[in-house]
Amino acid sequence: MMITPEQYRRMAEECFSWAREAQTEEVRLCYLNLAQTWLEAASWIEDASARCSLGPPPLPPLRRKLAA
Repeated sequence: MMITPEQYRRMAEECFSWAREAQTEEVRLCYLNLAQTWLEAASWIEDASARCSLGPPPLPPLRRKLAA
């Protein structure tokens, strides 16, 4: 089962919530960095899905070898 972009975004929201409750700046930054990673993963999946729905890219034209 593949995780959806929405699920990644929910995980990011949890990290933002934990960051607000963090006891130290170091822990807060760790949660914020993790949230950013989840958001980037969601965007990457959406972008990859969009590229896949377009089909494969066209192949370059074949070049004939020139006779010497």
